[in-house]
Amino acid sequence: MNMRTIAILLTLSGLLTACGSGSDTAFVDRGDDGDMNGGHMPGTSQTYVLVEVHPDEDIHDVVADTGGTVLSEVPGTPYYRVGLPHHMDVDEFQHHMKGDGRVINADLDMGMSAPEGDGSTLPAGGLMLASFIPDQDELLRIGVAEARMRTTGAGVRIAVLDSGVLPHEFLDGRVDPDGWDFVDEDPDPLDEQNFRDDDRDGLVDEGYGHGTFVASLILGVAPDARILPFRVLNSDAIGNASTIAAAITLAVDRGADVINLSVSMEDRMNVIEDAVQSARDRGVLVIASAGNTGRDDVNFPAAISNAFSVTAVGEDDVLAPFASYGSEVDLAAPGVDLLGAFPSETGTATWSGTSFSAAILSGGFA
Repeated sequence: MNMRTIAILLTLSGLLTACGSGSDTAFVDRGDDGDMNGGHMPGTSQTYVLVEVHPDEDIHDVVADTGGTVLSEVPGTPYYRVGLPHHMDVDEFQHHMKGDGRVINADLDMGMSAPEGDGSTLPAGGLMLASFIPDQDELLRIGVAEARMRTTGAGVRIAVLDSGVLPHEFLDGRVDPDGWDFVDEDPDPLDEQNFRDDDRDGLVDEGYGHGTFVASLILGVAPDARILPFRVLNSDAIGNASTIAAAITLAVDRGADVINLSVSMEDRMNVIEDAVQSARDRGVLVIASAGNTGRDDVNFPAAISNAFSVTAVGEDDVLAPFASYGSEVDLAAPGVDLLGAFPSETGTATWSGTSFSAAILSGGFA
């Protein structure tokens, strides 16, 4: 696959080519996705293991023999989230589970992050008002003005699994009320700061505003689509695999037509693959960002064959320097210096990353 020629174009009939813009966004070359908070739920120090047992076995019986605790089923998957017994560390518990003939699999509930949330790219101050988002050069160049003459995404619900959304004039009236906050476990998926450096990367709340930015780009492409927000990442943009899987299933249950996953991790997780497969089986598209490693190394879940994997190009239609690439990538979209809604003095920021390329594609499908 030649990444110089992969592109999309939103035309009256489909998606054919894409391009971006020049860059003055701050970049931090980390070369990875940072501390992925492996095995911990956002805001806690508790470690969890995801356990799958044979269909004729009772998970409670299996776990009771170890002294562990069955916390919850992961909807849409055969997995259960299990708390460790006090006398075992995670390696001992996994070894014990995998040696039990009643158990099919036992995976650490690995952490996930937004590709930009670890500081691989940082937002810069927006010089334009939010009203310019739909008409910014990066969107006009791929034909959204012509596309919007025929269709505007009316009647399409796009689930945004991210850091939540903030009240913002650009989103007013276009965010549906039946999302969910998996971080605070309440029905208000509001993007909130906690003023801590949860991922210990020297940056505080670097994920704050990420979900709002993503949602605004989707609506910039498809202005009459509806955003269905699910807060699965905290303000440092970190979450867990089981939370993502549960949110995918809930999004489908609540009528999403498209699921935008601007999240990434390095390890493959069966629990998320199962949830994505379940969504596709029910006719829901899953669109995921390829990652910001700058390497031939597409992050998970974009590497799943049943998900649409999106990377980022600049104004020359060449792969952006931060963008992940590889044979798993399906499409590319603008991802450099995009204007979006953000909690700043102007109400906007410019930001670069494959998260935002995925958002543009989600809007395109709408």
